Amino acid sequence: MQHLTPLGLHQAELQRIQKKLAEFLSPREARELAKKAFVLALEVDDDIRRILQDPIIEELYNYDGQFFTLRGASGFYTAFDGLHLLSTLSNSIDIVFKTLPKRSAIECLLADLDQHRWVAKRRRMNWEDCGTLCLVPEETVREIIDAQKRELALNPPPLSAEEQAFFMYFEKQLEQVAT
Repeated sequence: MQHLTPLGLHQAELQRIQKKLAEFLSPREARELAKKAFVLALEVDDDIRRILQDPIIEELYNYDGQFFTLRGASGFYTAFDGLHLLSTLSNSIDIVFKTLPKRSAIECLLADLDQHRWVAKRRRMNWEDCGTLCLVPEETVREIIDAQKRELALNPPPLSAEEQAFFMYFEKQLEQVAT
């Protein structure tokens, strides 16, 4: 299984991103935003590293820096490592800064990076707690569905006007049979 890349590659990506950001931002703003992206990438790497430390993961999945792919079956889980996250940022920088005002573009980039960080963290937490790379463990989904079923059984939704009109005929028939 591929292990995470050396920090030097991250720093090279950081410099490339900072240069790209400088096309749209002041040097100070470009440096600060690139640094935030770098820190987020390192946090992502920490979570991915923790997943990869489990020997069972290598038996079940191939990891290429972007996807955990099931061995011998179809299916995958997206989880970009820090280097892939940084390397895909250039396209996003062009798109958001050419289409959005500066503040909105910065917020959009940070939100996108934070989403990747959230995914990596959630996958790591669920792997450590439940042995799954799913974002929401199957047990949690079952509990939610069961709770919704119980709630509907106790408090069914009111009938729509169309449903009331439809059943009124049958209710009248039942009343006649009962009398």
